[in-house]
Amino acid sequence: MDDVTLILGDAISELGRLESQSVDLILTDPPYLEGDFSWMLPELLRVGKRLVLTPGKLESFNWIRRQAPVWEYAWESHTQSLGGRACLHIGWEPILAYAWPLRPVGNDVLVYPIGLPDQKNGHVWPKPIGLMRKIVAHWTNEGQSVLDPFMGSGTTGDACVRTGRRFIGIEIDPGYYAIAQRRIAEAQLQPRLLPHAASRHVQEELLP
Repeated sequence: MDDVTLILGDAISELGRLESQSVDLILTDPPYLEGDFSWMLPELLRVGKRLVLTPGKLESFNWIRRQAPVWEYAWESHTQSLGGRACLHIGWEPILAYAWPLRPVGNDVLVYPIGLPDQKNGHVWPKPIGLMRKIVAHWTNEGQSVLDPFMGSGTTGDACVRTGRRFIGIEIDPGYYAIAQRRIAEAQLQPRLLPHAASRHVQEELLP
């Protein structure tokens, strides 16, 4: 796929193959409740010129203790989900930015509902496509490269394709990898979203 590289493999080993500062943005949603992945932070900062993560409410403390981000945003999801002893409900989650955006985001509370169950693309911890488009559009320019080392169902890749960014995705789970392949291929058949499109919704997503 033009401007898209998808890798079925382990993020740790694949990151080691990339040169220092070889991608313009790393935008990723590390695994939740599967251990502490914050030890990867130095490697992520080595590979990416800019880094934005959505590590989860509990896991975010590990990342912040390891290195404080330059700014913290809140994603308001409007969800009411049970999480056992971990959490009673999740109405918002942190977004850690280890680099300033290229253009103003407008607000540090980003409101993007997850959506209906059939819009989750088979992933247990989905992120809304609008949120990822917003981050991609404000932390990169058209034509620049974005890496997601924990690609999941391909939401970041979908956002990159529709906004004219190059995308590298790494995913270790064959099931999620197959979903991402299909989803990104379908996104490539859709018209590209332009910053000056007539749609008010697109303008709100992409313009400063």
